[in-house]
Amino acid sequence: RGRPRDPDVAARVLDAALEEYGERGWAGFTMDAVARRAGVGKSTVYLRWRDKDALLLDAVESRAGGIEAVDTGTLRGDLEALATNLFRHYLDPAGWATLRMVVDAAGSPSTLGRLGERVARQHTDAVLPLLQRAVERGEAPVGFPATTLMLCLYGAVTMNRILLPGADRPVDEVVVQAQVADLVDFVLTGAGVSGRRPG
Repeated sequence: RGRPRDPDVAARVLDAALEEYGERGWAGFTMDAVARRAGVGKSTVYLRWRDKDALLLDAVESRAGGIEAVDTGTLRGDLEALATNLFRHYLDPAGWATLRMVVDAAGSPSTLGRLGERVARQHTDAVLPLLQRAVERGEAPVGFPATTLMLCLYGAVTMNRILLPGADRPVDEVVVQAQVADLVDFVLTGAGVSGRRPG
């Protein structure tokens, strides 16, 4: 009996958490502020998440899924799709909050540090099999620097996002694709893998 639960409340709270973190970072992030932004009572938030660590982890994982879910059949195609997905993710409030979280983790309380490690591991666990497929197809030699390639790809896309003049600046899709293609050329060449675009 009583008022039925709003089926969308969890999604509203998770979105509010990411927006709040993206604006205020770890130091200014509170459960109260998330509840206000989501338009729910504080007790509603605590019924679902015991603390802000648990809330942030759920928020990040709920919106980061699918970035690495690519399988074009070629290493170049996979890397271009991955970089494009990541670039688009960083243009979303969820991606910006995740990026800020990882940066904050470098000098944060141990709880946030563990959260940053979890985010990094989530990406690593998804991307390394993608690179292993390239080895199995004969596109890359056994023992090629897969982890370094991944770090270079993520690092370059991340810097592209940080250097944008404003979070709301529209990004032309043609520009994104050109940047992604040049970036993939660069990291494949650096890794000693033949992957330049045909033509």
